[in-house]
Amino acid sequence: MNGLVLGVMTGTSLDAIDIALLQIKKNLPFKLVDFYSKKIPQKLKGEIQSLMPPNITNIQTLAKVTNKFSREIANNINIFLKKNRHKSKIIVCGVHGQTIAHNPQHGFSLQICNPHLIAELTKLRVVFDFRNRDIVRGGQGAPLAPLFHSQIAPKGFQSAFVNIGGIANISIITKTLTCGFDVGPGNCLIDLWVKKIKNRRFDFNGNWAKKGNINSQLLRVFQSDVFFKKKFPKSTSTQYFSSEWLEEKLRNFKTEIPSQDIQATLTELTATAVCKWIPRSCEEVYVCGGGFKNSHLIERIKVNTKKTVESTEAIGWDPMCIESCCFGWLALQTYLGNHLDLRKITGSKHVGVSGAITA
Repeated sequence: MNGLVLGVMTGTSLDAIDIALLQIKKNLPFKLVDFYSKKIPQKLKGEIQSLMPPNITNIQTLAKVTNKFSREIANNINIFLKKNRHKSKIIVCGVHGQTIAHNPQHGFSLQICNPHLIAELTKLRVVFDFRNRDIVRGGQGAPLAPLFHSQIAPKGFQSAFVNIGGIANISIITKTLTCGFDVGPGNCLIDLWVKKIKNRRFDFNGNWAKKGNINSQLLRVFQSDVFFKKKFPKSTSTQYFSSEWLEEKLRNFKTEIPSQDIQATLTELTATAVCKWIPRSCEEVYVCGGGFKNSHLIERIKVNTKKTVESTEAIGWDPMCIESCCFGWLALQTYLGNHLDLRKITGSKHVGVSGAITA
């Protein structure tokens, strides 16, 4: 099959709508044609955040914000496609939606988007709801990226892909096996703390954390959380690693320490959560997602893992576009009816098609 697929992703940080255009050619590796990223308007971002736990939302507000967000997605798709002039060649468009709640233990993962509205406004076939079919099959519904990572990984090597968004996940890829899971917080706690103390959206290059000292006792308190003791498959969310989680840990610690030391320790928590799962036999470590922009965090990963750690740019893929590319690729698998094997990733009980598709 020859043509183009579109992937649309918004991460847990709610910073931007990311759109990737992939070229598909029979018997050839797929490749990125173009990438587009547009900031989510601040008012809409606030409205979406107001839907998230522990807030209690009425159905009317949920539906209204969902449609507003879906119109924003569709508008940006149309702007992107007007620039590219490739609309007639697009086979399918994968839209992840914005995660509001992820709770596989209770049998659901909720991403808001109205795929029918997006399909109508863009005149594209839309694939959506990628996670719930996996949860019904007994899986965690996340992470889904390892299957895509296995497609772009260098052949003949054992490699690890580390995706650092709000949550960090890892994909371990060998010649015969792909597995992956969430390892813990990525940027979420780091961002929460710098927002609370400095009123900044993020810690640029980890400069604030760099000024602090890692508090080993506080780090052990963070690491004592039950999530870090779980065996994979496992997944988590920013609703779990939340401001309430951080406040409780700091309250129980009882010892006052400088705020920059807390930031340094939160950065180390992410680094150690990642490095704990990188196999000794792993030859290559590639990082993608917004966390790669935090140079201090990447340095701490290098120190802890004692391996060469590179951006996915080293293998020809922009680290900021990987997730949107992933959902374009997943959308194509749904369209083709291909069964995905997530048993060693999410813990799904059997293989099957993921996602639903509009007419």
